[in-house]
Amino acid sequence: MKKEILLPAAAWLGGVVGFGLRRWELAVAYNPQTKLMDTCPATWALTALFAVLLVLFAAGCIGMGRRDAKEWFYAPDTACITLSVCAGLVLIMAGAAGFWEQSLAYRADVIGLAVSGLCIAGGVTALMAGKAIYRGQWSQQVPILLMGPAFALLAWLVAVYQSNARQPELQLYVWQVLSAVALVLALYGVVSVSLGRGSAGRTVVYALMGIALTPAAMADGSSLSFNLVWISGAVYLTAHSYMLLRNASGIPWPERMPSQTQKEQTDEPEE
Repeated sequence: MKKEILLPAAAWLGGVVGFGLRRWELAVAYNPQTKLMDTCPATWALTALFAVLLVLFAAGCIGMGRRDAKEWFYAPDTACITLSVCAGLVLIMAGAAGFWEQSLAYRADVIGLAVSGLCIAGGVTALMAGKAIYRGQWSQQVPILLMGPAFALLAWLVAVYQSNARQPELQLYVWQVLSAVALVLALYGVVSVSLGRGSAGRTVVYALMGIALTPAAMADGSSLSFNLVWISGAVYLTAHSYMLLRNASGIPWPERMPSQTQKEQTDEPEE
């Protein structure tokens, strides 16, 4: 198997291990009386895990080179478009869940409402961008569509920090913040690459670390809408990291079956 499969798989495997280590850490190191965290073997194991993954991903993304945006963002692959569609739908669900949570709150939060609206908009643009990338219909609108999820998760990052701002114990939410930061950096890296700037290798490293950190962040226990955003971001970046790594390798994509409209246009006789 090639690294476009091995690296995302390693990120998800590391994430599963990280989830278990984080649950162990919370069970052993958290003191409910003082509401503080002690250092335990799980803490060091978790830190070492993500340090090793960071080195692995950085080494695996060396030499990805530079290409035109049109070459980076082409993936006529069923698995890739399926992941993108699922991520977009989950992000829309996150926005809907956010509005529902705000309706049940004693006082609606302006940031929460803004995040919910941006998540729905970002999910729609993610679906539109995924369709264009799958069909090879590159245009100047694709980078604009890719900005939708980036803006949504940037606002969500602010909400994640705000929800923990009054917590004096950094160790209780550090993985949440690190995961959210990695996801946002990766999404903005995707936008930069689509505009012909930035580094595809660095973007993939951020994406893979965001995927790996997400389960550990979710192990803390958050709201439904926050967890849906984490899932959407991890799945969305799985598709994009696979696409960028595959295009960097130069392996040709299999031919995509033409749509019915394309068949009809091809079959039309020339006058």
